[in-house]
Amino acid sequence: MNLRFLPFLLFLHLAARAQKTPTGPDLPSPEAFVNAIAPTLVDSGLDHYYLVAGTDSCRFLKYNYDEWVKYHLVEPVPFQELNDLAEKVYLSRYPYFWKQAHLHKAICITSHQADSILNAQKNFVYSFSLPQFTDDGQYAVIDLNLVCGDRCGKGVTCIFRLTARGDWKLVGENTNWEYH
Repeated sequence: MNLRFLPFLLFLHLAARAQKTPTGPDLPSPEAFVNAIAPTLVDSGLDHYYLVAGTDSCRFLKYNYDEWVKYHLVEPVPFQELNDLAEKVYLSRYPYFWKQAHLHKAICITSHQADSILNAQKNFVYSFSLPQFTDDGQYAVIDLNLVCGDRCGKGVTCIFRLTARGDWKLVGENTNWEYH
């Protein structure tokens, strides 16, 4: 084998790995995960919410472990699990579009429609990053951005742990940006 093609083959392997959506026998689909966590992150009193159809990028690429432990985690999360999530986020930087038929309360809209909705009404528009899961499916990370106007909104990175009952519990949250 010609060794000059080795970096290219490694790139193809990593790209193929990153192109897979995070599903498997123990992992939920991205839509099932969003349905499960939406009551925690989105006003549960709403009949529906507007969700930008394409995913955002997750900011959990590089994190300060000491800061997360001290300020952002409500329970201990092993260092290796946080590293695993950060690696998954790094490898998953590709576009993903939500499958409307599999979302319970979300109404998928384009960015252009989001601008119209925000200008015409007092609504919130949400966007999520593609959720990433540890290999064992016990932890997940996702970014949520909530926009309520030109200078109104909030962006957070959220870490969830799968409970023994099969629910996702919010175990860490870091505000990335905020406008009032």
